[in-house]
Amino acid sequence: MTHNKLTQWLVITDLDGTLLNHHDYATEKALPAIKKLQKLNIPIIFNTSKTFSESLTLQKRLGILAPFIVENGSCIYIPKSLYPMKNNDESSHSRGQYWEIILGKPQSDISNILKDIDTPDTNYQLLSECSTQEASALTGLNIEQAEQAISREFSEPLIWKSSDKYLDIFINELKGHNLNTLQGGRFLHVIGNCDKGIATKKLKDILFSPEKNIKSIILGDSENDAAMLQLGDISIIVKSPSNYQLQKLITPTIHTSHEAPFGWAEAIDASLNKIKELK
Repeated sequence: MTHNKLTQWLVITDLDGTLLNHHDYATEKALPAIKKLQKLNIPIIFNTSKTFSESLTLQKRLGILAPFIVENGSCIYIPKSLYPMKNNDESSHSRGQYWEIILGKPQSDISNILKDIDTPDTNYQLLSECSTQEASALTGLNIEQAEQAISREFSEPLIWKSSDKYLDIFINELKGHNLNTLQGGRFLHVIGNCDKGIATKKLKDILFSPEKNIKSIILGDSENDAAMLQLGDISIIVKSPSNYQLQKLITPTIHTSHEAPFGWAEAIDASLNKIKELK
């Protein structure tokens, strides 16, 4: 006798340019869709280039309590209040009210490698070396938000200032040191041997038993979202200025006609309608 598996839907979402407007980081028009998902018990999992403190601040502001993934798949955080038992995974550590699963490299290691390679640092500007005022000007974040953005633990976002030829050499040098590069909406992110897709798979393996049929709505807007979007049962590109490279890599289920945050809400409504059709 066979039993149907219980289906659990998840929303896994990028933030900048996807849930948050690319230009002013507005979220208000996404709030009705967030509330709709919460009523349906569909978790909203951030998978972002943002830091731990940035993600936590946004979760609190939007009334979200769920696991989240930071710095382009470098680390997973799971609230102990939802999952009190420590996972058997050896990479799981305690960090305050969260379990922390590190998949990437410490920022200090990345910084040391950048100093050792042949590419001169005049070819790029590191976010971690910006003042809060400079970071605010580069990102459009306020001073407090810029401070949180600078406080990297597992990545080095940078703005490339030289030619594409030297960028290719730079990326290959980093690969030789087991570092990955991912292009986001504003920055090129230097991280360990991880990405948003690897972290998504890991989180699902940790949280859900084989008895559950896990399906996901995955939303992104930039090239660094490609690996996680490939895993979506419903994959969504939210319209933004960062879509150009991503559209070459992914054919989404849905491509929104509006930018975030309304585009995010548009995508969630369309996804929920698709789920109804599948039943």
